[in-house]
Amino acid sequence: MTRRLRKTTLEDIARHAGVGMATVDRVLNERGGVSQKTTLRVLDAAKTLGTRRILPTEIKRRLLVEAVLARNHSAYYERLNEALQTVAEVIGLPVTLYRTHIDVDKPEKLSEHLSAVAGSRDGIILFANDLQQTAHAVQQLADKTTIVTISTDITDSGRHSYVGIDNRKAGQAAAKISEAICRKGGRVLAVMPEAGVRAPRERIVGFRQFFQDRDCDDRLLVFTPPSNMTYALSQLVQLLTNEDDIRVLYSPFNDAFAEMVIEAGIQEESIRSVAKITHDLSPHAISNLRSGLIDMVIDSNPLQQVSKALDFIAREHGYVSRKTMVDVDFQLYTSENLPRADRSE
Repeated sequence: MTRRLRKTTLEDIARHAGVGMATVDRVLNERGGVSQKTTLRVLDAAKTLGTRRILPTEIKRRLLVEAVLARNHSAYYERLNEALQTVAEVIGLPVTLYRTHIDVDKPEKLSEHLSAVAGSRDGIILFANDLQQTAHAVQQLADKTTIVTISTDITDSGRHSYVGIDNRKAGQAAAKISEAICRKGGRVLAVMPEAGVRAPRERIVGFRQFFQDRDCDDRLLVFTPPSNMTYALSQLVQLLTNEDDIRVLYSPFNDAFAEMVIEAGIQEESIRSVAKITHDLSPHAISNLRSGLIDMVIDSNPLQQVSKALDFIAREHGYVSRKTMVDVDFQLYTSENLPRADRSE
């Protein structure tokens, strides 16, 4: 009697290839999210073991994606750059990710670079201010490649997708906490961001709207800092000294001026004595949360934003990442709930 050969199982292939069964399932069923090197190892194992099924013959090429970033001095920009360095490992896609940094005050150079690379990229992740010149450049290139704006949307640009938090709701969250602190008296001081930086300005809109909707906008003061940061800091200190009923200081943008203000709280009682709420974690923000110089940070989750942007581009080309990207939402941090990697042991 002839002995029947045992059917090769996924477990057999996984053991032979030195990978998990989920990886084998992804490769054989062409679900994506596996590197080219691992895919070849799984297919070789399946052939060696004599798997009686039709094996995939096409190994998808690596996607070429470029992140074009308008360089600025903010915590979000620094963390966005870090996220772009690690995102390929998180999302598990065959992607080569380029990064180009162009100073925020050179939008014409940014537009020129977009035009130069669009035809040779499968997608572009764009972090830039909402300027008409940039919008026009994106309009001209949207039919050449997939363009995703991140953190700050660029209106009327024809981009394929926007990825980021709801900045107005983030501002409203800060306002809700601020109003609660002042419910039995006191006012809130909000720092106005510079023109052209859309995300923090949307946060200010949401912040102010919260007070207006509750007919308590008399509790809100707005400070517009002059361009000279040293002079701006002295003006802010003077304002806090004169208006001694201010209980909360809110900055919608964690930039160089915001960090200067927070650090000044070490010496300046007028700053140290008020609750401080700002946006986006940075090494300085983490240190200042621990020391009590900042009370709360509302974070935009740049790694999740980058992952979702890359996932969108990949799906446009028929690739599937190892996990579905959920909607990006902001997170509220105090010294008690910092991310584990940022906590001191």
